[in-house]
Amino acid sequence: MALIVVETTYNPPIDQAFWDELVERSAPCMTERNITWKRTYLSRDRTHSVCELEAADADTVRAAYQKGKVPYDQIWSANLIETLSAPINAL
Repeated sequence: MALIVVETTYNPPIDQAFWDELVERSAPCMTERNITWKRTYLSRDRTHSVCELEAADADTVRAAYQKGKVPYDQIWSANLIETLSAPINAL
């Protein structure tokens, strides 16, 4: 499984009702594609989020978000760097 990052901008800021709706719409699409949610960072002003998922690849996540009509700005594969001294060419 790959680490996938999803970046989203909300204008107006996302509220709890819309957040809950997006979770409900995305859950079946993510389950059928074997996508696992790991964590989400939501900006304090609620205008940006970054989600960390595990999936086969970024295209699989894009397909799930599109099917569930879940908004996103960018979806990309990532490597996790857990130490500041890690050489990036080793990734």
